[in-house]
Amino acid sequence: MKVSIIIVNFNGCRFTAECLETIRSYSQASVEVIVVDNASTDDSRVELPVRFPEVRFLWLPQNRGFGYANNKGAEKATGDILFFLNNDTLLTGDIIPVMSRMLNEDRSIGIAAPKLLNEDGTLQVSSGPFPSIAAEWRTKQSVGKNSTEAILQPDWVTGAAFFIRREVFQAIGGFDEEYFMYFEDVDLCKRVADQGLTIRYIPECSLIHLGGKSYGKQDPRISIEYRRSQLRFYDHHRSLIQRVLVRFYLFIKFSRTLFTPSGSVVSRQVIRLLFGADQRSAGSNP
Repeated sequence: MKVSIIIVNFNGCRFTAECLETIRSYSQASVEVIVVDNASTDDSRVELPVRFPEVRFLWLPQNRGFGYANNKGAEKATGDILFFLNNDTLLTGDIIPVMSRMLNEDRSIGIAAPKLLNEDGTLQVSSGPFPSIAAEWRTKQSVGKNSTEAILQPDWVTGAAFFIRREVFQAIGGFDEEYFMYFEDVDLCKRVADQGLTIRYIPECSLIHLGGKSYGKQDPRISIEYRRSQLRFYDHHRSLIQRVLVRFYLFIKFSRTLFTPSGSVVSRQVIRLLFGADQRSAGSNP
């Protein structure tokens, strides 16, 4: 069974190269690797094809988001199994045969994901319950505590690394491209689960996820984009009461920092989102 590895790159030439090196070193299975570049302005277009002639590259003219890029990669894929992999990941062994065989043999599994480790080898939380008012409250209460149960019995797994049969991916229409970044993986898992398929976390297989290397964590646009995607998930998958409650909570939260120097930009934009007064233009970066 052929596996197609799909990696999205955005100004991450060094990290993508390191990721591809580990695939070259550890992947012994029959795989094709597709790198979808989201209109990078670094050395990616010049350096990566030279160093990795075995990789297929798709150069997009503009950055329309993580989900859009992954969908474009999936359109070019020829494998029966799609392995969506962040560019800031490092394989530490050949997990592909185990993961793909599991999906092939157990057709009740919709998505299978390996365990993610931080660079120092510690466990990285990479799954959880579907967002809801109750689930988000429980998550806040459990910060810093052992969350093994949520990890072993997830509703969703992160888009940093997961396997899915191409037929399942196509049946649900792929990623929702209205999510520029954040929640597109949770939304995908929700739609797979709605088909009666399970989301499976496989702790026996693991890889390293460096995390957050494509965007600056201090960029206020990242916070705004997170809230935009959060609201979209609630609007698509939650009741009217929960949609109202999450907006009320966010209004209270961001009203408190509306007039502070450090929080005014994000707060104003989020409040505009709550009242439907914000529309990000297609193709714009966060």
